[in-house]
Amino acid sequence: MTLITGRLLEHYQSGAQTRRVTELLASQPEAMVQVHPAAAEAMGIMAGSLVSVANERGEVVCKAELSTDIRPDTVFLPFHFPGLGSANRLTEAATDPTSGMPEFKFNKVWVRAVAAPLSSKMLQTTEAS
Repeated sequence: MTLITGRLLEHYQSGAQTRRVTELLASQPEAMVQVHPAAAEAMGIMAGSLVSVANERGEVVCKAELSTDIRPDTVFLPFHFPGLGSANRLTEAATDPTSGMPEFKFNKVWVRAVAAPLSSKMLQTTEAS
């Protein structure tokens, strides 16, 4: 599948400020990977179930959000969250040499349902990403 990353309305830029605003944090408290319902059904993934999104760089574990707003061959992961939900665990760290802006994030990933549930503490860990 193709992974795209981006922003959520509630957590502009990195989320460093907005994740400190109670109302905004409450509306989007954790990373969720968006998966098309047809793709989710084919992979045995249900809304709210834990999903592993992985490639040769790393792995992200978060809950699934089913959405027809995304293509069946694509998953979307916001980049605002730390720890095991950090999209940057899967992306290249390259930046433009002149502007310093990150390069476009386009990655191939494997997506699968996670059989054993993780504790919420593990999902929210702030380990380096």
